[in-house]
Amino acid sequence: MMTLEETRKRILEDDEFVIAECRRLQTFYKLKTEIRYGMSRKEQVTTESVAEHIYALHALAAYFLPLEDTDKKFDRAKVHLLIEFHDIDEIVTGDIVGFPKTPEQASLGKSAIPLAIEKLPESMQPMVTAILDEYGKQQTAEAKFVKALDKMEPSFHVYNDNGKIINHTVTMVTLEKHRKIKDPYTSMFEVLHRFSDVLSNTLNKEGYFLKD
Repeated sequence: MMTLEETRKRILEDDEFVIAECRRLQTFYKLKTEIRYGMSRKEQVTTESVAEHIYALHALAAYFLPLEDTDKKFDRAKVHLLIEFHDIDEIVTGDIVGFPKTPEQASLGKSAIPLAIEKLPESMQPMVTAILDEYGKQQTAEAKFVKALDKMEPSFHVYNDNGKIINHTVTMVTLEKHRKIKDPYTSMFEVLHRFSDVLSNTLNKEGYFLKD
C-alpha cells in the first residue's frame, strides 16, 4: 500500500500512473449512470446533470485534498460546502457551457445567485450566501482549490467514448480552449495541475479535441 508521499512522487514522475489513477477514480463515475428505482435512461449519448458533476467533485476532493494539503491546513468541511453550492446559480440559469460563455452570460450567473438563495429555507440562506461570497472572491485556499478542481473535473468526465462524442458535437473544444480555461486555476496546485496536464496531452493524442 503506497503512502501519500509515495503516491505524490509517482504522480509527479509517471504519466502512465496518472492515467491509471484517473481510471481508478472513474470508478466513482459509474454511479452517475446507475439509475434508481429500477428505471433507466434511454440515451444514445449519456447526459450529465449538474448534481452529478457536484457528486464527482466531492469524490475527487476526497482523493486530491490529502495530496495537495499535506500540512492539513485546509478546512475540509468548507471545501465540501463550496463544492455543494458553487453552481447554485444554475438552478435559475441552467447550465451554460464554459468555452463559449460570454461576459453577459457570466454576469447573468452572478445575478442569479440571490434569486436561487431566496428559494432556500431561511435558516440556510446566510450560510450559503457566505460560502458563495467566498467562492466568488477567490481569496482563500479552499475557494481556489475548489475552483481548480471544478475546472479540471470535466477531463475525467469526458475521458471515454461518450465524452469524445460530446467534445466533437457539443462543446466543440480545441486543445487551446481547453487549456485556456483550466491552466490559470490548476497551475496553483501541483498535483491537480499535473493531472490536468497529463490528461490534456492524453486527450489530445487520442483525438478528443477539434483542430484549431
